[in-house]
Amino acid sequence: MESRIETRPSPARGHFWPSHWTVKTKLLVTAGIPLLVLIPVVAMLVWSAGQAAYNKILISKVRSDLVLAEKVFVDLQDTKLLALKAWADSAYVRNVLQKNAGRLEDADLDGLRKQQEFSYVRFIGLNGEVSASSPAHSVYSVDSTTLKEIRRRDSSRQVVLMSEDEMQRISPALAQLAAQPVVDTPNAKPSDKTVEHRGLMLQFHHPQYMDGRLMGYIEAGILVNKNLAMVDNLNNLIYSPDTLLEGSFGTATIFLEDVRVATTVRRSDQTRALGTRVSEEVRETVLGRGQVWLERAFVVNDWYLAAYAPLVSPDGSRIGMLYVGFLEAPYAAIRKQLAVLFFLAVLSAMGVGSVMVARLVSGIFYPLRRMNYIMSRQEQGDTQARVGDLKRADEFADLAEHFDALLDQLEQRRRELESLNADLDARVNERTADLHAANQKLHQAVEQLLAAEKLAVMGQLTAGIAHEFNNPLAIMMGHLDLLRMSATPEDTQKTLRMLDEQIQRMRQIVQKLLQFCRPDEFASYTASLDVREVIQDSVLFAKSELSNARAQVNVDFQATRWVQISKTELQQIMVNLLINAAHALETVDDSTPEAGTRRIDIQTRDQDWADGSEGIVVSVCNNGQAIEPERLPLIFQMFYTTKLAGRGSGIGLPVSRMLVQRYGGDLLATSPAWPAEAPQCGARFDVLIRCNARPTADILKESGQQRALLIERQFY
Repeated sequence: MESRIETRPSPARGHFWPSHWTVKTKLLVTAGIPLLVLIPVVAMLVWSAGQAAYNKILISKVRSDLVLAEKVFVDLQDTKLLALKAWADSAYVRNVLQKNAGRLEDADLDGLRKQQEFSYVRFIGLNGEVSASSPAHSVYSVDSTTLKEIRRRDSSRQVVLMSEDEMQRISPALAQLAAQPVVDTPNAKPSDKTVEHRGLMLQFHHPQYMDGRLMGYIEAGILVNKNLAMVDNLNNLIYSPDTLLEGSFGTATIFLEDVRVATTVRRSDQTRALGTRVSEEVRETVLGRGQVWLERAFVVNDWYLAAYAPLVSPDGSRIGMLYVGFLEAPYAAIRKQLAVLFFLAVLSAMGVGSVMVARLVSGIFYPLRRMNYIMSRQEQGDTQARVGDLKRADEFADLAEHFDALLDQLEQRRRELESLNADLDARVNERTADLHAANQKLHQAVEQLLAAEKLAVMGQLTAGIAHEFNNPLAIMMGHLDLLRMSATPEDTQKTLRMLDEQIQRMRQIVQKLLQFCRPDEFASYTASLDVREVIQDSVLFAKSELSNARAQVNVDFQATRWVQISKTELQQIMVNLLINAAHALETVDDSTPEAGTRRIDIQTRDQDWADGSEGIVVSVCNNGQAIEPERLPLIFQMFYTTKLAGRGSGIGLPVSRMLVQRYGGDLLATSPAWPAEAPQCGARFDVLIRCNARPTADILKESGQQRALLIERQFY
């Protein structure tokens, strides 16, 4: 590799790079690092899969060993049971029974025990009396529970846990042989027991008959405790020569609960590990949960691939374990050797891959440099620069040819775009002028629409003003008539005062018109007031209409709270409701018997709102004609009325509701008001007023609504 850096392009090859080695190194790293990373990753995945498969093979091996051990253990019991049955059914036993009047002697059972290597044999009568036994023993009786189990089992075999007392009754030597000192073992469950006196027994039963008559039961047992011949035979059958790797060996153990009572496992001094205990983890898995343990385990002084299975008594309790396993060390050594060989192979593959990447990068380096140089020339404005002929026939030559063809197409598109841009600029200018003219027309249309909308709103306002002026004018005209009829000074002063109040009311209506048109410049003048006075004044204002309707007004003031609202607006609401009630009573036919007295009931009461705030309710009821159910939802709509022309404009109730809603209240209607009477009649209007209200200007500022939206809300 040259040490001098080439900084100018070669005239023959036409390329220019600021640093030949740096770029090549980058390509090597770019192509090589993924390969070098991929190889170890794949290798680790393959190694992990191989290890998992290897472990699975070992676990499968120890599982098959456990299955074989269980079969050998069961076959041993079946063989002994068959031997017991053959002896009991033999002609020799039948002759002995007939000779001895259905009894067996100790000597007869002693031959069976020695021949079949039983730990004991005994004959149990139907009453539970043991009349013959080997080893010989004086006559005794088994307990009732044992006798019941023997009768239930018939001909059977089972693994049982025999207590020291029961073995003492059979033979003191048997109890002494079963006693096993318990060795303190690391990782075992803590226990205070130092000697295990119980015995793990393979027990066999067979009923004894004579001439078809049941005479009793023959019971035989093989003590597993310290039965080394049994466990050695089990171990030799499972782990015969050449079944394991060189250096490994198999072991077998029979546990009484978690204590080794028969085992081929040896301590470091080569003595049998009798009395040692299994780890607490294995004990909990096998004896606690009744599961099979298939995993590596530390057995006494080394690691084994072990399998443990529970031994179950006839009543279903787990009384011991059967174990087989083989030394793990030779298999671990082979695993290490395979790991070394595998990683050497991975390193070799990485080396070969690195060489291949370097050669590949060297082959593609020049074409890429050439194309990169041409792209730099294009960026600098040289639109005629091309890669040219690379004098090679491979994929990179095809790529360079397509690259030049692409540059030619781009040059052609550039010229076309320049022509289209010029045409587009002219069209944009033309469309801009058209758009400006359209905007002017749209602006004029919007101005005309706003003017039309303003006229519509003013028409609605004019109708409302006419209605509001009619009420005080009617009152003024009525009082002028009264003034003409009664000329006393006292009545004159009172009438003049009424006229002055109605003139002030008309002035305030004009004020409210301005407030409605410019709500941000006018605020509602609220005051804390007692509605009693307002209601009394409103009754006086509407006295003329009430007199014409011949209505009897009943007032019941129960409210104790004061409310915050504009006095004149509340007066306007009450007058409107009283006049509507009077008009409703005018339709009552006095000639009918059920008509009764025309009356208007006004009641006030305290009431709390759902949000916890305080308020009052003013109810105005009349016993006129009821409002039809289909018309009740329409009475608060603007310009809806059923009165004759000149009597109503249809905006009194909508405006009244709008006024009380401005202060957080509401106006509700119910009809009929007297549903218990026949026919049902009347209507009730409830004015709900809060004790604390806010001025209209504050409400407008907080809501942020447009003035047009406010108008729409108030009138629609």
